[in-house]
Amino acid sequence: MVEIKLKGLKIAKGKTGAWYVYRRATGEALIQNFKGSRSELLALMAGADFIRLYNAPRALKRPGASELGSDTLGGLVSWYTNGDIDRCRDERGKFVVPDLPDKAPADAYPKWRKLARATRKDYLEAYDYLRDAFTLTLREIEQPDLYDLRDKCANEKWPRFADQMIAALSSMFKQGVKRGNKTGMKVNPCIGMDKIHTADPNANREWFPEEYAAFDIAPMEIKICLMLARYAGLRGQSIVVAGWKHYRDHPLTGKAFTLTTQKNNERAFLPCLPELQAFLAERRADTSSTLIAVRDDGTPWASEVDMQTRVSHWLREQETKGIVGDGTTLHGLRSSYAAWWKRQGASDREIADLLADKSERMGGHYSRHVERENNIIRAFERLKGKP
Repeated sequence: MVEIKLKGLKIAKGKTGAWYVYRRATGEALIQNFKGSRSELLALMAGADFIRLYNAPRALKRPGASELGSDTLGGLVSWYTNGDIDRCRDERGKFVVPDLPDKAPADAYPKWRKLARATRKDYLEAYDYLRDAFTLTLREIEQPDLYDLRDKCANEKWPRFADQMIAALSSMFKQGVKRGNKTGMKVNPCIGMDKIHTADPNANREWFPEEYAAFDIAPMEIKICLMLARYAGLRGQSIVVAGWKHYRDHPLTGKAFTLTTQKNNERAFLPCLPELQAFLAERRADTSSTLIAVRDDGTPWASEVDMQTRVSHWLREQETKGIVGDGTTLHGLRSSYAAWWKRQGASDREIADLLADKSERMGGHYSRHVERENNIIRAFERLKGKP
């Protein structure tokens, strides 16, 4: 078979083995979820239908979201994202998270600028997936339609992304209902929708004692992150922004972090355990950076995602060597921190505060396995001295 070379196309194979073909310049999908061999895909691309699609006149350019009315899905997305949805594709069509301008448009949603970069990335990816539906009026969107959309998205992408998309829509629709005079929305159609992704309740488990050997062999850029999570309970998004100015003396704890967490936007007091204090005393003498967690070359992490990816890949390498077991994650060290406090008698409310979580329920969530252990230990204690 003779291959027909068509310029400006990107051919990609998804995690499920399905093929996708995009225009590089615009990101427009010409073939989606094609299941078959590469030769079968090329045969399809050589067919008259695909050539017609490839050569279709582009005179009628799809309008940007900002050009659509406030009562359309695209118009609401543009307002909610401060116009970032029209800037999240570069000149080659690659997805990017735009830097925030110095000043937001006067009529834009003000809280968008306060979201963490990782959150804005998740939301923009979800809205970007919905571009073909941007011209829909918001009054047309009902919950049964969203279930169809969610299931289609789960098959084309993956279930967790589909749930992320619905969550992003729900957050935006909540604001759309409040501005019903402009959007025409009376209810948020996402309310009450169940999830298609089933989370693993044992994800981010507490590390086992023998797995701490990984700390001794970790590159310094990774060890810093591991130490901050294990001995201060910091989230990934706090790890990459924590600076030496946040690391302060305290008369009771010796040292503590005092910073505003991105997740809750509240000032948090996070005491450091002695192991971290000793480690950071050595680090302070060896670095001139204003940030604590930096790359081995002294530069800051590009983002929380960049840091999390690097740590995750390194941990999986150690798993193949038998240094750590499966399920070890950076976030699991937060669980380890919470479990340590639970074993010292801390309450769920105290653990939640130590983790900078608003909800007391989260304090119990991170240490629930310790409570089960304690229940079993108490049961065995009652057997002492009994035949």
